[in-house]
Amino acid sequence: MKLTLELGEKEKHLVEYHFNQLLGTSTIFVNHKAVKKHTRWFSEPLRETHEIEVGNIEKCSVRIEKERKLLFGQKCRIYVNQRLTRVAEGV
Repeated sequence: MKLTLELGEKEKHLVEYHFNQLLGTSTIFVNHKAVKKHTRWFSEPLRETHEIEVGNIEKCSVRIEKERKLLFGQKCRIYVNQRLTRVAEGV
């Protein structure tokens, strides 16, 4: 699953979230640079939350909540400044 989000009006930033359920890796990129990487080797938790701060002049707080489905797939919710901006489901 890959999600992309553009943030800011004066100061533009590109936030990308990549998750591979088969390998158990999740990575968050800001402007094509990895800022957070996490790997799970065995059974992953049902819920996982990642929080990052983006920007210098125009600060945005980004929270990504990933909820694992019981067999295969997940649901991701992205919050920017405590507001729900996107919900995505996939593999």
